[in-house]
Amino acid sequence: MSDPVNSRSETVDERASALLADAVRAAHRSGPGTGVTLADLVEPERNRLSEVERTAIRRMFAGLVDSIEGEIRTRLLTGAGLPDMAEFTASLGAAHVAIAWPILARAGFPEDGELADLLERRGKSYSIIRQLRRNAVTDENGRLDMLVQHGDRDIAAHAMKLLIAESRINERFDDPRLGRNDLPDLVDQRLVWTVAAALRDYGERVHRLDGAVLDGPITNVACRMLEDRGDEAPVDAAAMSLAAKLNDAGLIDDRLLAEALNGARPIFYAAMLAVRAGISFEMAWDMAIMPDAPNHMLVLKSIGVEREAASQLLVAMLHAVLVEDRKADEVAADWIETYDVLRPDDIEAAMRPWRLDPVYRSAIARLAVADGGASR
Repeated sequence: MSDPVNSRSETVDERASALLADAVRAAHRSGPGTGVTLADLVEPERNRLSEVERTAIRRMFAGLVDSIEGEIRTRLLTGAGLPDMAEFTASLGAAHVAIAWPILARAGFPEDGELADLLERRGKSYSIIRQLRRNAVTDENGRLDMLVQHGDRDIAAHAMKLLIAESRINERFDDPRLGRNDLPDLVDQRLVWTVAAALRDYGERVHRLDGAVLDGPITNVACRMLEDRGDEAPVDAAAMSLAAKLNDAGLIDDRLLAEALNGARPIFYAAMLAVRAGISFEMAWDMAIMPDAPNHMLVLKSIGVEREAASQLLVAMLHAVLVEDRKADEVAADWIETYDVLRPDDIEAAMRPWRLDPVYRSAIARLAVADGGASR
């Protein structure tokens, strides 16, 4: 008869090995180039998202298109060069009438995987924030709230920038938003030109105007908009900047991580994981929210979070991601017992693919699939 203690130890070791193997496979599945399109995100029959996520994504995408369209229309009406046609001018002045969104929906949304990835991440972020707030445990005099008054002026300034960025996306009032400043430069350029082209199409198709006549004023306006884009950092970039300052000062600890997650600030939480683990924000985010593999636990272990704190963080995030509390507790219980047996060398090996450039890693995965092999 075998020793039950040894049998139990073997079971934990086997689960630890499975955890590490899952983490490596998940790394190769994560990152850009996953195939999601803008149409997938806004059409319910074509996506795998929850209703909350899909609704949030559609509102953010439509709101972004509407805001760009509104600025182009305003600039066209107040500028010079428009053809002398009262009906077209009146249409541009009817702010309550959407022009670009219906055209894009009819003609097909542009193929922009980078924008689709961003919208999908923000939709998931919105859903997670809503769930975290259900059980939020915040300290009004907590360290996070006091960062804007920190004695280090650099830290205080970056903390204020993050608060401004968080208020801009306005998730706190159940109204998720995405602005041009939240987009990478090239994504912003592509979307501005796409909306500009939609207005040109409207002028040609509905008002029978010569597209060549519209090209001048429309392209001039679009160019000025791109030149006038502000320098406000996207919320994830602002979070990363503050996290880097805090990490340099040795201020990121288990308590601060718990305060960020319990306070329903998962973007800042992921940023702190990222700088501590030496990975990108996108990779830290993916590791923290994956429900099918304990990658969240792996990154916590890699940065030295204590077992009890790691258990609390894992449970809190799983409750937000899986929604079903009982299922979340079961998943957490299945894996947390392996926390203490994970060896540093094995952790480092499992973290290695997460530290690769995401485009490089995605290319490796695509080539492996094309060759009929498995990612290593």
